[in-house]
Amino acid sequence: MSKLPAMLLKGLSIFPNEEIKLELNNPLTDKLINLSIKKFHKKILIVLPKDPLEENVKAEDLPTVVVESVIKQKIVLPNDHIRIVLMGKKRIKVKKYFNSLDDKDILMCDYGYIDLPKLDEEEEFTLKKELIRLLKQYIRTSDDIDNSILQDANENTDISILTDKLAILLNLSLEKRTNYIEEINPIKRANNLITDFIYCLQLLKLDKKVNMSLQRELDRNQKEFIIKERIKVLEKELGEDNKRDIETSYYEDRLNLINVTNKTKQKVLREIKKYSMLDETSPETSFVRNYLETFFNLPWDYERIEATDLKYISSVLNKTHYGLEEIKNRILEYAAMKSRNPMLDSPIICLVGPPGIGKSTIASSIANALNRDFYKISVGGLNDSSELIGHRRTYLGSSPGKILTSISKCGSKNPVLLIDEVDKMVKDYKGDPASVLLDILDPNLNQTFTDSYLEEPFDLSHVLFILTANYINDIPMELRDRLEIIELSSYTTIEKVKLAKEYLIPSIYLEYHISNDEVQFSDDALEYLIINYTNEAGVRDLRRKLSSILRKIIMTSVKKKETLHMLIEKKDVKKYLDDASFLFDKQRIVLPGLINALAVTQSGGKVLQVESIMYDGSGKVNITGLPGDIIKESIQVVISYLKANSKIYHFNKDVFSKKDIHLHMLEGAIPKNGPSAGVAITTSIISLLKNIVVSDNVAMTGEMTLRGEIIRVGGIKEKVISAYNSGIKKIYLPYDNKIDIKYIPTAIIKKLDIVFVKTYEEIYKDLFCVN
Repeated sequence: MSKLPAMLLKGLSIFPNEEIKLELNNPLTDKLINLSIKKFHKKILIVLPKDPLEENVKAEDLPTVVVESVIKQKIVLPNDHIRIVLMGKKRIKVKKYFNSLDDKDILMCDYGYIDLPKLDEEEEFTLKKELIRLLKQYIRTSDDIDNSILQDANENTDISILTDKLAILLNLSLEKRTNYIEEINPIKRANNLITDFIYCLQLLKLDKKVNMSLQRELDRNQKEFIIKERIKVLEKELGEDNKRDIETSYYEDRLNLINVTNKTKQKVLREIKKYSMLDETSPETSFVRNYLETFFNLPWDYERIEATDLKYISSVLNKTHYGLEEIKNRILEYAAMKSRNPMLDSPIICLVGPPGIGKSTIASSIANALNRDFYKISVGGLNDSSELIGHRRTYLGSSPGKILTSISKCGSKNPVLLIDEVDKMVKDYKGDPASVLLDILDPNLNQTFTDSYLEEPFDLSHVLFILTANYINDIPMELRDRLEIIELSSYTTIEKVKLAKEYLIPSIYLEYHISNDEVQFSDDALEYLIINYTNEAGVRDLRRKLSSILRKIIMTSVKKKETLHMLIEKKDVKKYLDDASFLFDKQRIVLPGLINALAVTQSGGKVLQVESIMYDGSGKVNITGLPGDIIKESIQVVISYLKANSKIYHFNKDVFSKKDIHLHMLEGAIPKNGPSAGVAITTSIISLLKNIVVSDNVAMTGEMTLRGEIIRVGGIKEKVISAYNSGIKKIYLPYDNKIDIKYIPTAIIKKLDIVFVKTYEEIYKDLFCVN
């Protein structure tokens, strides 16, 4: 049994009859090479471990069939590295690997030579013939193979040597090379080699096809580039611009496809001709191009097919919004009528109500339900009419107005346009936006709406306009006359609980990735949260408070690494939100002259207190608490009425000449104006004069005449709901407002004692005259 030194090289294997060059700089490899030259006739084994990634290689990890190699040349380089040339000789069978006794770092092996199995001559001949055929095909396909390899293959009669040489030629992976080296039977190697030859040929053909395609593409691009550059030079010499001709032809073709009047076509054709004649460096070129792009981006003909299925429309509206029945029914009526008369004019709806009740979002849902596009235009604080109808092109930086811009972005001529906060527009020297809106909204006028920038009529009659406002009295009168007003009232506590359970909490769960099994709110907790931590007509603040509670719960569970599973009760609301913000159940102060008045503000219904005091003076009446002119006139009416009827109410009328009265409207930050405070002011002064306390559970609204008649006022639904939410038990309302009760939820009516009165004497007898 013979011995040879073994060199472990990860990433390298050698075939019989293969020559490789190595550059080494390891002291151990230097020892092995010197040992091989001195004691083993330059013979050495190049061993590739079975797992090249293994750091600590063991004897059982090494192959048993390897190739004996001979060091043909050794050169010491100037950098002290060693370069050697190895030639693979034959396969050998390793019996045992062991460390040298003289040097433990050197790996040795005992080996013996391998006897090849007896081959079938006919099979050997057939396989060799097939290998030669594949080699010829490989040489024709590849551009990197020399023909001399074919001559060498034809001359070689030993199939074992032939398979090794062809395996070297194919540049196989390290794993496949190892498999070929370890395969002793040349017939099996030949069969495997045929399979690998076919695979490599397919890859070569594919690569060649891809390369040819890439080359053709590169040649075509290069040819196009050269042609284009030549055209540019020629056009420059001739003073022509082919690009401009293409653009103008494109605009002309688009114009022929648009259904506009002949007058409009002629105007746009003049603009196109002007554009074709302008020099590219001219500043006017971009102005004309912008105008043409604006014109052609408008949906002159395209309309979305509108939904008319009432069940579908109703389901979409109910899915996103609770209540708001009046606006939902109005949309269903419109859809029903539209199905009978496709040419029906769209209504101009104005949703009036306090913030947070869903005015803007219901408009978006309407667009979704009707299968129309949607766009929101905010006009709050708008004082420049040009923002709506555009600027003339004579101005630098001019552009279309918000109306045409929104329609262009929608891409259809029948979208739902939400014009938000129309009660907050401003009229000044820059213009009157409300007057401009008349032309935009009126179906008799907007069929030929003309934007100042476009200067050509565009039909707005297919647009469904929905306007929003917080306070109806702030909508300009000339605009209000054109609108179909739908008042949206505040939500009651019961409605807010239902809204929270069915809409708000599920949407927050979806946002925070919470399931119903993890967190739930009890009805008592929601009601306590609404009454004591929110003071609003809508539900915006309620959503913020719910989100705050859930965020704190999630943060606590993440910190403690606990699984969420809890029911939020009333005590938990106090825990997560600290002290209550509004506490309606706290004890109210009751004094003579302190009366609860019902009012409607931009934030919805409010219970505002009127208080009065009297002191020595000369009959002056002082008023504070941001009162408006109408409130001041109401006070004058009340004073005159009380002076004229002092005997009825049993007080000395001289008190008004010897005493000064100070009337104050509490919550002084809220401006007060409107014809509904007369009854509360009268009751406050009588309570003060007679030193009688009026219960804090009583509230009232109504305006008085000089004869003591109580006349009808507005906002009854908002006022009654705010009184109910504030814990009021008894309300005095004008008799003529009896018809407004049908709009108030029955559940609220049943819990309130509502007294309808025609004259103030009825209130006086009920409040101050105890039998």
